[in-house]
Amino acid sequence: MTAEKHCSNGSGTIKPDRKIVKLYLAAIGANIISLSLGTAIGWLSPFLPLLISPDSPLDHGPVTDVQATWIASLLCIGAFCGTFLFGWSAEKFGRKASLLATALPLVGFWGCVAFGTTVEVLYVARLLAGLGAAGVFLLVPMYVTEIAEDRIRGTLGSFFILFLNIGTLLSFVMGSYLSYHLTAYILFALPIVFLVLFLQFPETPQYLIRRNRVRDAESSLKYLRGYTSTPDHLEMLRSEMDGLLVQVSGDKDSSEQSSISLADFAPQSARKALLIGLVLVSLNQLSGCFALINYTAQIFADAGSDLDPNMAAIVVGAIQIIGSYGSTIIVDRCQRKHVYIATCFFAAIGLFVMGTHGYLKSQHVDVSAINWIPVASLSFVIFIASVGLLPLTFVILSEILPPKVRSLGGSLCTAFLWMISFLVVKYFPAMVELIGVHGCMWVFSAVCLTAGLFNAIVIPETRGRSIEQIIHAMENNIKN
Repeated sequence: MTAEKHCSNGSGTIKPDRKIVKLYLAAIGANIISLSLGTAIGWLSPFLPLLISPDSPLDHGPVTDVQATWIASLLCIGAFCGTFLFGWSAEKFGRKASLLATALPLVGFWGCVAFGTTVEVLYVARLLAGLGAAGVFLLVPMYVTEIAEDRIRGTLGSFFILFLNIGTLLSFVMGSYLSYHLTAYILFALPIVFLVLFLQFPETPQYLIRRNRVRDAESSLKYLRGYTSTPDHLEMLRSEMDGLLVQVSGDKDSSEQSSISLADFAPQSARKALLIGLVLVSLNQLSGCFALINYTAQIFADAGSDLDPNMAAIVVGAIQIIGSYGSTIIVDRCQRKHVYIATCFFAAIGLFVMGTHGYLKSQHVDVSAINWIPVASLSFVIFIASVGLLPLTFVILSEILPPKVRSLGGSLCTAFLWMISFLVVKYFPAMVELIGVHGCMWVFSAVCLTAGLFNAIVIPETRGRSIEQIIHAMENNIKN
């Protein structure tokens, strides 16, 4: 009898028991760095207006519009470069050591913000933040996927976006009420706290087995599952270890595990997983949700909202957290495909409504009676995307990649995500000038519909399935 059968309850709901408390703690410990990254990402929204104002804290005064766009987009460039570094590190030094290393560039980011006095130092700060983001986006989902039980893998995986959004909101709030330097001094402590707390958690059993460290893998699994020395627990430990050994033996011989290249994508399941991953991350960014978050203040202002820009950002940040928390509740209770497709469909409706309102306004139609629509639609889109479209991208990506190519495949997909993100952040204002806000909303709506259709046709259901079952579904085109 497997560990999953021992721990599952008949209703199919997820009720944490003492045997999985350490799993939750490990996932939360890993996601403290996600929280820290969220604060680094959210820093831009409240402080970019200050940097371009006459009250700029920099020695040379306000930054120019061109410098501001580079401050905004350099994070994506740093992340693109850092993805391959952390992908290599994950295989060379392990998931845990590499994840701990992601704290260092984030410490550097806050150090540059706290003590830097020129725009060039801020360029370096944003590159460092991007470097940290690369590691966090790649390694947190990877670590959590490899330590989690099948039945709660989605819940633990969805913590990533939740903690990221909490960090973003924290930065919005602190930036609205605290000074530029005081915010940096306080948030400087978060990556250090992560370093101290995460040291107590083990390396993933899968990685240890692939390195022929079977005894260490047993110790890791025993810690993570809360197994004791009772006969039942020893049986469960042996059963799960046998499953992991079989999974690893499906790859090449252990002596070849350190040699990973594009040739390892020759199997159909690996090629298909990589292609799905590249499409998923592209649709994630091209859905417009990231651009909308950066455009929040302008949308609220155009709608005649009395909220100031910082308060508008706080409102949207809170909506994101509510949606992300909703995702942690339903992700292991509902079919992944159903949640992803439904949220894509509803996000497309919200974006289409926003676009239609903007088009009518551009045609000088009197829409003063319905000026609440952009605010309501934006809030709805951010909420619904945070429930499914945004977090499930990373949950599915971490689940469909076979273990042998998870680091390299994850690196390629994450690097592609940051490349698309750079283009969206850098050139979204130009697209607004070219086709108008309403045109952008309609394009984003079409992308969301495409994402839902792609999931329905191509991606297999992963909820509650082991990695071996997911690979089998990929190879045999099983969708449900």
